[in-house]
Amino acid sequence: MSTIWRRYRSTLGVAIVASAVLGLFCGLAQYLTGNADYRAQSGWGGFFYWIALGACLGIGTGLTACAGAVTAIWLRDRRLGRPSASRVILGTVGASIGAAVLWIGFGIVAAVTGGAGYLYMFIGIAAVAGLTSAVLARTMLSRAERRQDGDVVEFRFIN
Repeated sequence: MSTIWRRYRSTLGVAIVASAVLGLFCGLAQYLTGNADYRAQSGWGGFFYWIALGACLGIGTGLTACAGAVTAIWLRDRRLGRPSASRVILGTVGASIGAAVLWIGFGIVAAVTGGAGYLYMFIGIAAVAGLTSAVLARTMLSRAERRQDGDVVEFRFIN
């Protein structure tokens, strides 16, 4: 596990930050496209509430996606002996499943407590979260593998 951590720790950190930013923009979109009366009544408090809620849900989705990616890579390629393309595919599928499982879980809880109709909404959210995390994971993992293989020029400021 330490080999995987050493190789992907910076990628995981960037993934969590990117998830928070994407969640922040989703919260902003929810606020801006919501009810105009609510926006007028809630003011800045409602604005910051939706931004914070989006960022927190983005971080949660990002954490489960990262856990899914690391678990998939760890289960199949513990010693990182396989080709890097297989690790990118494994991590992409794992991240997609990890993000989708979180939202399916939310949907099951909402369906049990509020009615079966909520499950369909959360299935749609799970599909979007899974696709988004797959795109991000594919991009970030392929960059991490290229960096490890020495194909990427890093810009560093040396004092």
